[in-house]
Amino acid sequence: MSASTSNSAAPTPPPQDGATAGVLAALQTLYHDPDSAAKRRANEWLEEFQHSVEAWQTCHTLLTSPQAPLEGRLFSAQTLRAKILYDLSQLPRDQLPPLRDSLLSSLSPLCSPTAPAGSKAVLTQLSLALSDLALQMPEWENVIGGMIDRFGKDPGTVVVLLGFLKALPEEAGNPKIPLSNDEVRGMLTALVSGSAEQVLGVLAMYIHAAGVTTQIQISVFETLRSWLQAGEVMASQVASTPLFNAAFDALASDQLFDAAVDVLCDLIHETQEVEDNVQVVQEIVPRVIALRPQLEAHKEDPDRIRGYCRILCEAGECYKDLIVRHPQDLLPLVQSIAECAAYPDLDIVPITFFFWYTLAITLGRQPDSPEIQPLLDIYANLQAAIISHLHFPGDDEHQTAQERDEFRTFRHRMGDTLKDCCFVLGAPTCLRRSYDLIVTAMSKGTPSWQEIEAPLFSMRSMGAEVDPDDDEVMPHIMDMLPKLPDHPRIRYAAILVISRYTQWIDRHPENLAFQLHYVSAGFDMADDEVSAAAAQAMKFMCQDCNQHLVPFLPQLHSFVLSVGDKMDQADMVEVCEAIGYIISSMPAETAAQALQQFCEPLIQRIQAVATAEGEVSKPDLQKVADALEQIDSYLTVVRTLDPVPESCFATCSAVYGILDTLLSRYAKLYFISERVGSVLRRGLAFFPARALEPVVQPVLERMALCFEETGYASYLWITGKVASKFGDVAGGPGGEALGALLLRSFESVTTAMVKLLQTKVAVEIPDVMDDYVHLFIAYLTSIPSLTLTSPLLHLAVSHVLSALTCPAPETILISLDTLVVLSKSALDARYHAALQPIFGQYGKVLLGLVIGGVVQGYPEDGLDQVQIVVGALAELVPPETAEGWFVQAVQGLPGHVVPGGEKQAFLRDVHDHLVDRSADKLKNALNNLVRAARRARERGRQARKSLGAGGN
Repeated sequence: MSASTSNSAAPTPPPQDGATAGVLAALQTLYHDPDSAAKRRANEWLEEFQHSVEAWQTCHTLLTSPQAPLEGRLFSAQTLRAKILYDLSQLPRDQLPPLRDSLLSSLSPLCSPTAPAGSKAVLTQLSLALSDLALQMPEWENVIGGMIDRFGKDPGTVVVLLGFLKALPEEAGNPKIPLSNDEVRGMLTALVSGSAEQVLGVLAMYIHAAGVTTQIQISVFETLRSWLQAGEVMASQVASTPLFNAAFDALASDQLFDAAVDVLCDLIHETQEVEDNVQVVQEIVPRVIALRPQLEAHKEDPDRIRGYCRILCEAGECYKDLIVRHPQDLLPLVQSIAECAAYPDLDIVPITFFFWYTLAITLGRQPDSPEIQPLLDIYANLQAAIISHLHFPGDDEHQTAQERDEFRTFRHRMGDTLKDCCFVLGAPTCLRRSYDLIVTAMSKGTPSWQEIEAPLFSMRSMGAEVDPDDDEVMPHIMDMLPKLPDHPRIRYAAILVISRYTQWIDRHPENLAFQLHYVSAGFDMADDEVSAAAAQAMKFMCQDCNQHLVPFLPQLHSFVLSVGDKMDQADMVEVCEAIGYIISSMPAETAAQALQQFCEPLIQRIQAVATAEGEVSKPDLQKVADALEQIDSYLTVVRTLDPVPESCFATCSAVYGILDTLLSRYAKLYFISERVGSVLRRGLAFFPARALEPVVQPVLERMALCFEETGYASYLWITGKVASKFGDVAGGPGGEALGALLLRSFESVTTAMVKLLQTKVAVEIPDVMDDYVHLFIAYLTSIPSLTLTSPLLHLAVSHVLSALTCPAPETILISLDTLVVLSKSALDARYHAALQPIFGQYGKVLLGLVIGGVVQGYPEDGLDQVQIVVGALAELVPPETAEGWFVQAVQGLPGHVVPGGEKQAFLRDVHDHLVDRSADKLKNALNNLVRAARRARERGRQARKSLGAGGN
């Protein structure tokens, strides 16, 4: 940018040169074209343009032209700010003063009465840009003094000065500014910290200046906040100026209220180190306590109450130690916050939650003391207020589904505050209060269900604080449950109380029979939520009380047989898991018998369908899938037995025979394939290898055949699990036949994958790609010598490269892990001859994928793997070949992803590595490339945010 251009006095319309016209056309598309693909292309073009040197001049031209549309001026201001932040090195140092002068001359017109619409947003970007420039331009002397002289004397331009003063301390902490730590400290001292008194004086002068506008006063408070938050102005300094009283006085103004609340909260926050701010705290506390009458005066104005509540809670959180040390003096502050907690607007109540938590931690369990008792009384009243807020609306009050969901979420947040009450008052005391509320409601004769449900919910919320050995209140609560009205919402809450206190029940099993019956009866109510609660409660009961429930297994077996078909499948699965916990606590022999007892009816159901003549209806097939899922649930919890009795070994072959028959008929039904796959996986984990040996061959053959017929991922999954289970046996003495069997299976599914990928692309079958790569790496690690010498290895590698195009991070990472194994194997003399041609064949594609991926979205965890793979590839092919591949891979990256200069720097480092074979040089080159891409990505994100173009 030339000095003459930047100091031009009279703005002219933007000449429609190629760059300017291109920018305006791209912005027109970005903001107004309905075509999302066109928007994306325009955004990418603009991001790449922002990296260019010509962007300096083009954006200056657009910025200083009043004829330019708002989009053009805003984009130009944002781009200049970004270039000062990231690309200042593109300009010679002698061009910085003209750049500064150009920006300064652009400011005043933006705040004139005739300024075009949107000028405030442009002004904000330029304030940030000038702040970033000042921090990188030590030759710009007397920055703040000069800005005050230039913009601080005319009321019309004061907003410019305040905007700059607000931005400066914010940007001083911006880690993106390319300065060393020493340079940052030097600029902070010279530019920011050294100017704090001067800035404070200016703000104090403006707050009560003659003719000051409300907007200027708001800007003064916003600027003061910025300096407070940056730690450049101390609360004690503010307290010695008119700004202190002005902030409190501004609370009386509707226009200034929000800005005053914000600055007072920051001012109080800066005094949290109370010992260092005693004097100013002594001034703040009376002013804050004096706000209490305003809660009553403005009780019909939630916005006002929210602001007062924020101030009160900030003071409470910062002065919690003072409250505990001087409870009488600060009791009014706590009482004020308690009023906010009792306020009916549930958007305001949670503002108080963190205060109650921090005060509870500070207060702890106090011995009886007259001084502390008022605080304990407040926590007791807080519990009552929170339980009142827990009440569901009346049956006649309409709530949308979203409102119901939000209220339920909020109830759990309120539950955390009830735990704070327990922490201070003791769980027995709080439980007793909730219990008493229910007793009182029951005494009315016809209480509303809400009056009983809310205290029940509170009991559940406080469960974590209750001692499992409590004998004071819990027995009364458990005795009360069967006497409660039989309303679905009450039954739901009561069952969840049992669910929450299963550890207590384990220590007090005398009423277990009733509790099990009470929970089981929940399945009989025609209410899905009650059934779900009953399933959850049964699961936790069986998990925590498994030893006590062993005698109840016959009862549970009868229960499952009688109601299993009537229950929702999700609930039945939880019941199966629950029973699994009981079985897992039993000795191996009896556990095996119990597991067989519960699973046998399910297996019979499966066998009946598998061997049925003719077609089977869809409902009957769904029942088979449900039975498989229930077996899976038992085995998921039981896992295995130690040891599995030999009497069970025959069951392995028998059950697989039924599943094999089922697959021979219904392998193409996806829901059947998934359920069978899950059961097979559990069976592989449950049975020892000796029990599984008779079924290995039929399983592998069936999985290969089914995958070839269907392309379903579950069949790959099981094949990989078998390889993991039997790899050691296959590689050991006498394992040749098993090894050959495993290899045939691998080659069969690999060939089937070729056919599948001829009709579909990898991203259309991400689950199949993921399971194939898991299968491949299982083979590589279980039987490496057989797998790495397979004639179809090159096809398997090709499939891994296809998997790298899938977006799921898990698939990318397992694919990279597989490539690492292959890369290391290729450098092993035993496998070099087999793998080197494969890397020669696929190296160019591989390099393009991993370099493109690592700069455009691979998980950060993948960088180490990419470095290993790229390093190995560079060793496996001639240097000139590798360099050509690197050039093509990097040049294929768009300029908005990695700027051109960063690409060239990377290629220079790669060339140096290929010449001197320095491993660190290649690793550092990749790290630098990734960092450059990350900076460009962040820069683009900030650009889209500033432009309001969303994330497209």
